[in-house]
Amino acid sequence: MKITQTTMKTKAEGYALLEVVVSIVIIVTVLAAAVGLLWSVSDANARNRDRLTALYLAQECVETSRNLRDTAWRQHLPWDCAFDENVFVLGCEDLKEEFEALENYGQLLEIDGTQTKFTRTTAVETIGEAAENQKIKITCTVSWPLKVGTDAVSLSHLLTDWRKK
Repeated sequence: MKITQTTMKTKAEGYALLEVVVSIVIIVTVLAAAVGLLWSVSDANARNRDRLTALYLAQECVETSRNLRDTAWRQHLPWDCAFDENVFVLGCEDLKEEFEALENYGQLLEIDGTQTKFTRTTAVETIGEAAENQKIKITCTVSWPLKVGTDAVSLSHLLTDWRKK
């Protein structure tokens, strides 16, 4: 009996260069998509935060104008004396100054005095000719710069003499 020794060639284990390149391309594509998604979510979050802040600032403006009307009522002054430049009644000056400060505020400041990116403007429109049906429309607009252009939020409110006799 003759024993023969045969040599078998075994296939080398490991990865071919092409397989490595394809897997790297797939991993890079998945990571790029994930980074892009995170970037867009972060950008949307910042836009929403700015929009919500602007809404709060516009709401503050509307509430302040409503408060000025009610303050005039409590002081037994004409309800519209803070908004109507044609009303000259003793005691209305302080309310007019407060509204003018609100109306011409422009760039908003933080508590520590640093400027924010938000700018607020206020517009007043008198609706109705007859004094008993007269209304005042207050429109508060808050705007802020974007990377390209600006964005703005506006809130309007009709003020009336709700304490009519």
